[in-house]
Amino acid sequence: MKTDFTKIAIGVRSDGLHPGTLDAALNLSKVFDCTLHLICFDDNCSVYEALIEEKATHGNVKFEIIRKSNESAKAIIQTVRELGADLLIVPADKNSQTIVNALDIPVLTVKDDFSAKPVKHIVMPIHDKPETRQKVPIAMELAKHFGAEIDIIAVSGKSDEEQRRVKSYAHQADKFMTEKGVKCNYHFELGGKVDQVTIDYAREKNADIIVIMNDRDSGFFSSSLSEKIIRSSSIPVIVVEPRELSTVGAAGY
Repeated sequence: MKTDFTKIAIGVRSDGLHPGTLDAALNLSKVFDCTLHLICFDDNCSVYEALIEEKATHGNVKFEIIRKSNESAKAIIQTVRELGADLLIVPADKNSQTIVNALDIPVLTVKDDFSAKPVKHIVMPIHDKPETRQKVPIAMELAKHFGAEIDIIAVSGKSDEEQRRVKSYAHQADKFMTEKGVKCNYHFELGGKVDQVTIDYAREKNADIIVIMNDRDSGFFSSSLSEKIIRSSSIPVIVVEPRELSTVGAAGY
């Protein structure tokens, strides 16, 4: 999995480019020393071009504006693929999960009322799925670039077997990242829903980013875990698309 971002894209809605979302995108582009590609639509390109240029120039960030005629999730998805972006930033809205599901790159979702600040605290939930560990390299790379620490929150059901498995995944991730020079904190939570436990813990710790997997396993009438966290979290969420388990190492990365 590619973890060192070289092309970051941001989807700009026609109803507005919120300052917090733009600041988050500029901050990531500056830290990873890469160009920010802004996908905007005819009605809003000229309105925000001056603001984007001012902020990007002030932050010493290279940027490119990509103009599209029709606003839609499909247009953003197609443009990101054509661009070969390795991280997309979008507003946390009704289209977020559609975009996340369509792409195989990490997607950062940001609420409209978010106020950008330095990334110093990352929360990463671990639960009872082998894929849960695949977000570790992304979280670790973010922590290294920002000089942030990671809170690993292990959330388990009550069975002894599940607790053993979840604790093993979490301790393995803790050991791996600590050996790579990233400061980690470990917390175990017995019972509770993964989405609510994660959001509550992130709020309590005043986290700056939550890193999760794209969890598609939901019933026909229920939302996925990732969708619930995107919808409910006031903190930006990076969603990582899982790979086939046969393509990852024994550690699950």
